[in-house]
Amino acid sequence: MTPPEVTPVKRGSSVTRHPSTPSTALAEEPPADGTLDRDCSTHEALAGVIFIGQVFSLLPIVGYTRTNDPRNVRMPVRSARFVYGCVTLFLMMTLFIMLSVQTAHQPSFGVQQATSLVYYAIIVFFMVELMLLARNWAHIMGRWHTDEEPFRSAPYRPPSGSLPFRRKVHLIAFSIIFFAFLEDTLNFVSVYQLNELHIRYCPHRDGFWKNFFHREHPYVLRIIPYHPVVGWLIELTMRVAKFTWHYVDVFIICLSLGLQRRFVQFNERLERLDGQPQPQAVWRALRLDFVRLTELVTFVDEHFSKLILFCCANDMFFITVQLFNSFDLKPTTVTTVYFWYSLGFVMGRCFIMLFVVSSISRASERPLETLRRFPSTNWNLDLRRLCDAVATSENALSGKRFFFIRRPLILAMAGTIITYELVLLDQVKKTPDTTKDCTF
Repeated sequence: MTPPEVTPVKRGSSVTRHPSTPSTALAEEPPADGTLDRDCSTHEALAGVIFIGQVFSLLPIVGYTRTNDPRNVRMPVRSARFVYGCVTLFLMMTLFIMLSVQTAHQPSFGVQQATSLVYYAIIVFFMVELMLLARNWAHIMGRWHTDEEPFRSAPYRPPSGSLPFRRKVHLIAFSIIFFAFLEDTLNFVSVYQLNELHIRYCPHRDGFWKNFFHREHPYVLRIIPYHPVVGWLIELTMRVAKFTWHYVDVFIICLSLGLQRRFVQFNERLERLDGQPQPQAVWRALRLDFVRLTELVTFVDEHFSKLILFCCANDMFFITVQLFNSFDLKPTTVTTVYFWYSLGFVMGRCFIMLFVVSSISRASERPLETLRRFPSTNWNLDLRRLCDAVATSENALSGKRFFFIRRPLILAMAGTIITYELVLLDQVKKTPDTTKDCTF
């Protein structure tokens, strides 16, 4: 528990070392209106994001909307959400196996085949990882809830000039999800028009949709006879897969917003002290709060670093593949619009994810700048230990500790992409257009 702030000087406490200091300098001033709003917890802010994920079979937990304590959340195996998630995972694994078998029997292996295999494999991994996180959700968010509890009430306040936590999370998450749905819609329209163009040159199919599914999922329909139910089941599964592909970035962004917010609150509390001398108990409480945040970052990194590693690898891989494909002419205008929108969206989504995650490290460094403005005459042992803790802590999420996500990483990744693009200008060969290929 966080020790209470010491108010006016009484009974010869440690504050008597500064007898000339007015009592008002030893306590933080209340808000002007005399009230202090209780900040939203990360568990409460994530409820809407979790609900959207469950619509697409992800994170099959129950009870997250009925309680403010995440330790009461469960993942019952005898629930519709869990069965829905298992069925979707089974379908994706079946599609991945079918695609792998077809790829193994092909005479050549190129970028297109590798991209399809990586896409399916990463979706299966994301589904499995989110299922495992759902199983441990009560433990993970219970620890998070306990560590952030002191920051939800006085003497801490919601960050000044910031949106309410829940609204901020929803605004960022649902905005990215909206653009993801727009990207998926453009993809479907593009594929639809390409199918129309293919039928115009190759009228060898019984119907439009049969030709559509033969073009999009030949590895399935060469094993299973075509039926509209099979075709649409596959298409719905692919919609879930595409959402999962986008959702993991959104999920990591929302988690990072929760950590970053607590460091901002910590620094703003330091700034409100305005360099004035404080009782030793105040510095001890601040030091323990910062240590609590540092331990929380380490705990979160232990549970989510694998997801972050594969998320960053996934984004970089598909950005480079799309850049490789950017040299090919597109058969229709909608296909061209979709391609460049998709490339821009993936790059933007990756940048936002890296920027928000790196803001944790940036926010954790700001208290050191604030503490250095305190006069040396006001220093004591606990204040010095707080400065040492801020200066030496590594408050940054990582990809299994292969790399830590800080601001310089964004510049390094951008430089890698630009170098890759310059190399492609000289080496890439045009991929043949298969729109008029009537061999299947």
